[in-house]
Amino acid sequence: MQVNTERFETNSQASLHLEGGWPKDVDPQEAEHTIRFRKKVEKDENYIGVLKSLGEDVHHVVKQNMSVDIFEDYFKGAGIDHSGEPPSAKTLSVFRDPNEIKRSATSVSWYPDGARKVAVAYSVLQFQKQPMGMSLSSYIWDVTNPNFPEMEITPASALSVLEFNPKDS
Repeated sequence: MQVNTERFETNSQASLHLEGGWPKDVDPQEAEHTIRFRKKVEKDENYIGVLKSLGEDVHHVVKQNMSVDIFEDYFKGAGIDHSGEPPSAKTLSVFRDPNEIKRSATSVSWYPDGARKVAVAYSVLQFQKQPMGMSLSSYIWDVTNPNFPEMEITPASALSVLEFNPKDS
């Protein structure tokens, strides 16, 4: 099996924003500088108009938020009390990894037509810690026969996900 993927390079960047929006000539650590700058901005003739328009925008958003009643009881009469029934589960079949070196089941996929088969990918997710000689096989099981896998899939590297293709069903 060959897979052709495109290489995608990423770059992580970060910035630390402690206090911002101040001009370069204003030191945000100096209270006197910030007070002087605030007074200068408040004297600006556009200041009141900008505050009014921002207030209208905020008012519109608040009204949108209040239009949905998050406490409304959407399903009246559907409050069935299950507290008297203890939760329970029943094991029907166990599909064990047939290899000597046991691995975790990392993916389970049901066959799309009638749930007669299940594909299970087995692997050790810490790829650097895989034991030497560990099998890379994953299996397709018939749900009526959990003792032996119906088909063995042997890839070039361990599978962490295995899915049925609905177009093949």
